[in-house]
Amino acid sequence: MAEQLFQITNTVALLAWLPLLVLPGNRFVTGTLCRRLVPAGLAVCYVAVIGWKLAAGGPPPGDVMTIAGLRQAFADDFVFAAAWTHYLVFDMVVGTVIAREAVAAGIPWPLRSLSLLLTFLSGPVGYLLHLSFRLRWRETSFTAPLADAPA
Repeated sequence: MAEQLFQITNTVALLAWLPLLVLPGNRFVTGTLCRRLVPAGLAVCYVAVIGWKLAAGGPPPGDVMTIAGLRQAFADDFVFAAAWTHYLVFDMVVGTVIAREAVAAGIPWPLRSLSLLLTFLSGPVGYLLHLSFRLRWRETSFTAPLADAPA
């Protein structure tokens, strides 16, 4: 069952990332689908699993402030799938920020897509690449779209 949860959350995330890659300037994709709907749905899965595990067995075994303690907590496949879902949610939200900023800054499509793809595969790498592109394509009229604009 944990494997099914893992597969479903991965598939949902992948299906949402496709329009983010293809239509990064679309308000519905960056303002609703990938910024709110899909991350919220995945977050509900995360909360449900973590809530269920806490209710069933109390706090995780071991000290989760150590690598050994985290390894022990993540030995449970459901907890691991939930933790992976946590990554999926945050990478997608960061992806929407990258998409909106890249379109607003005029970063060319291939470079914008590379940043998004790397964010999907390895979040921090894609984000850092996007920041480096932003330095090159900084526009004087650019403002952070997520901070100022309604979605």
